[in-house]
Amino acid sequence: MAKPIVDWAAYLAAFRAAHPGVTEKVLLRTLSGGHTPYRWLARAISPRATTVVDLACGTGALSRELDRPGRTVVGVNLSPTELGVASTLGDGPWVCADGRRLPLPDGSVDAVASMMGAVVIQPTEALFAEVGRVLRPGGMFAFMAPTIVPVHPRDMGTLAGIVSRLGSLPKFPGNTEITGYVPALVGTGLRKVEDARERYHVVVRTPEEAAEVIEALYLPTTSDERRQRAVDWLVDRSIRDGDVRISLAMRRFVALKHSVATRDAEV
Repeated sequence: MAKPIVDWAAYLAAFRAAHPGVTEKVLLRTLSGGHTPYRWLARAISPRATTVVDLACGTGALSRELDRPGRTVVGVNLSPTELGVASTLGDGPWVCADGRRLPLPDGSVDAVASMMGAVVIQPTEALFAEVGRVLRPGGMFAFMAPTIVPVHPRDMGTLAGIVSRLGSLPKFPGNTEITGYVPALVGTGLRKVEDARERYHVVVRTPEEAAEVIEALYLPTTSDERRQRAVDWLVDRSIRDGDVRISLAMRRFVALKHSVATRDAEV
């Protein structure tokens, strides 16, 4: 049987309108060594960067992490609903725009950061080219994406239990395991300087937290019935075992903008 074709633009627009900020809510409860993925990503940005774009900013969780005296953080997102929430939580500025067509001049920003943008904004080559255009020479691009490793084998039972009840893995418009993302950098003036991974954990203690975790997943072909099965299973586990820990592996990728784009510099 052929796999269903997903209209990702329509799906993501509906998802963001119906569940603004749900992904951020879960990620803000997701920890490794006491820090969230947002903090780890923000730490990649140079403290000398005074103009930073938070690309695919959602409701602004990363923007708030990036905020510091003397710095302007511009949140860019396609969802007016999510930007409306972001504007109640931070000063912005907030811009409704496509990450592949940013309303910014060439070489105008010191850094671009993005949580999940690299797997949501497609094609990746167009996204990276646009980031390369708006970054000044020496500017930094740092993004984070879900990945497969390093999830520990002891954590696989919970993940397998969720997936078996959903009947499918969570999906993204883009591939989460493109080798180094390096091929998409060619011609952009960007050069990889880091590709690191970290294992995070989110704990489910209540029915509300169980529902939030499943609600935050991109499941364009999964029925409401299967979603509810996964929620019920997590609730039953929490009643039986207490806290249920779910592992999430994240990948932080960092690139620098060179003054002259060359194939050798990029790869």
